Amino acid sequence: MDRRTHTPPEDKSELFINYKKTQGAYPGYFEGLESNKHPELRVFSYDSDTCKEYVFNNLPDLFKYLDENQSLKHWIDMEGIGNTVFFQDLQTKFHLHNLAIEDTVSGHQRPKVETYDEHLFIISRMLYFMGDDKKLINEQIAFFVFDSILITIQDEYEDCLEPVRERLRKGKGTMRSSGIFYLTYALVDAIVDNYFPMAEEIHQHLHDLEVQIMKDVNSVNIQEIMHLKREILQIRKAALAERDKISELIRCVHPQKDEKVDIYLRDTYDHCLQILEILDDEKEIAYSLVEAYNSSLNNKTNEVMKVLTIISAIFIPLTFIVGVYGMNFAQENHDHGYLPFNMPELYHPYGYVGVWIVMISIGIGAFLFFKRKKWL
Repeated sequence: MDRRTHTPPEDKSELFINYKKTQGAYPGYFEGLESNKHPELRVFSYDSDTCKEYVFNNLPDLFKYLDENQSLKHWIDMEGIGNTVFFQDLQTKFHLHNLAIEDTVSGHQRPKVETYDEHLFIISRMLYFMGDDKKLINEQIAFFVFDSILITIQDEYEDCLEPVRERLRKGKGTMRSSGIFYLTYALVDAIVDNYFPMAEEIHQHLHDLEVQIMKDVNSVNIQEIMHLKREILQIRKAALAERDKISELIRCVHPQKDEKVDIYLRDTYDHCLQILEILDDEKEIAYSLVEAYNSSLNNKTNEVMKVLTIISAIFIPLTFIVGVYGMNFAQENHDHGYLPFNMPELYHPYGYVGVWIVMISIGIGAFLFFKRKKWL
C-alpha cells in the first residue's frame, strides 16, 4: 500500500545546489561552487543525416572541437556546477550574461525566459520521483540557446530527458533536420510531459487511500495524506510557473527563436493546462480525504460512545436497586421493636434471589429494547 517513505515536514524534497550568494554581493556573483559536483560534458553533434555523441573532460578540448565543426548543430549536455573557473571560462567563450550564470548556479530559480543580446536564457523545473522511497526531486535545468548551439546545465542526470537523447541518436522525427530551437522545445516538452505520470501515480495513491479509509480508517496514517498534499502543491507550483514560462516563450521575439516552433509550444502550453486541471482535482481529493479521515475517526469514536452509553443505560437501574438495598436499615430496635417498613423483603427467605431475578429481568429487557431499536 505505502508507495514511499514519508518525508518529515522539516526535510526538503527539492534538490538545491549547495550555493549561497554572499549578502550584498554585486549582481552576477557566482563564486564558491566547489562543494558541488564537478562538471561533466556530453556533446551531441548532429545534422539532418548523422548524430555523434562525445564526452569531454575539459573546456579547451570542447572549444577546439566546436571551432572545427561549425557546420553541425551541437547540444552541450552538462551535469554538475562545482567549478567556478569552469563557468568563468564558459562565460568568456559564449559571452554568457553574469545574471544568467548566477541564476544557473543558484539552483532555486522560478521557470522563466530571459532575452540577452548573445543568447536566449531559459530556466525549467524538472520534477521526478527518485529511488525506492519515491522521493520527489525538484531540480533546475538551465538552457542557453544560440543559433547552432544549445547548452543545458543541471546538477544530476537522473532526469526525464533520455527519450529526447534517444530521438537524436536514432534520428526519429524531424529533430535532426530542424533548428536548435526545436531541440529546446523538445526538451521543455519532455519536462512538462513528465508531470503526467507523476500526477497519475499520485492519483492512484489517493484512490488507494480513499478505499482504505472506507474499509478501516485506523490503518491509514494521516501523515501519508499530508505528504501527498505537499507533493501535489509542489508539482502544481512548478506547473504554474512552466505555463507562464511557455506563454512568455511563445510571445518573445529573439534571433535564436524559430517561429515555426510556436505551434508546438502552444501544444506544450495546453499540456500545462491539462496537468494543472488534474492537479487541482487531486488537491481537492486530498483535502476531501483529510475530511473523510477525520469524519471516519469521529464516527468510530461515536460508535464507541454509543456502546458505552447503552451499557451505562442498562446498568443505571441495576445500580439504583443495589444502592437502595445497600442502605442497611434494621428490622427492629430496642425502642420500637419490630419495624415493618424497614425493607421487610431483605429478611424474606427468598429476598436475595428475588432481587437477582428482578435485576436480570431489567437487564435482559433493556438489552432487547435497544436491540429492537437497532441501537446495538
